[in-house]
Amino acid sequence: MQGIDKEVKKEEVNKEDYQASKVLEAVNEQMEGPPSEQEIQQKEQPKEEIIEQKEDVEELKKKLQEKENEAKEYLDIAQRLKAEFENYRKRTEKEKSEMIEYGQETVIVELLPVIDNFERALSSEGDYNSLKEGIELIYRQFKKILDKFGVKEIEAEGQIFDPYKHHAVMQEEVEGKQPNEIVEVFQKGYFLKDKVIRPSLVKVAK
Repeated sequence: MQGIDKEVKKEEVNKEDYQASKVLEAVNEQMEGPPSEQEIQQKEQPKEEIIEQKEDVEELKKKLQEKENEAKEYLDIAQRLKAEFENYRKRTEKEKSEMIEYGQETVIVELLPVIDNFERALSSEGDYNSLKEGIELIYRQFKKILDKFGVKEIEAEGQIFDPYKHHAVMQEEVEGKQPNEIVEVFQKGYFLKDKVIRPSLVKVAK
């Protein structure tokens, strides 16, 4: 009988402990409040799914790092190109400045022999014909230099007056000439390639 009483008492104690633990859980839940949906979902998620999510996060971190590395490379390239362009701009500006400052050098070098020949002609003690031949030689030399640089004489006498190429300083009636025909040239005009750098000074028939 005593053994049975002990077993009964033991069961009653266990039952009381179980009830006490349930009461304690209820009290804790009341104090902490009801669980959130996220907590419920986390409790319900299988362990394998959590592992997969961690792997996905690691993969995303890896891809993000790769993109950051690519962005850094592109930034380095852009900065290098910017520096190269800045150097190119400075170099071209310097060349342009030198071209403006020394652009006449080639023409002057070509004209120096003409000056030399003039000095020789002026210092010579020959007769008039020799002096004339020397001047004619210098003239042809000078014309050749002008041709080399694209300087051409504007045709005028016998041409119809063109205000783009000619500048009329006189106008008179001339027998046998049509109106606006150039009958005399007072000063020759010149082209530099296709540009008029000096118009011809002319007399035009009425």
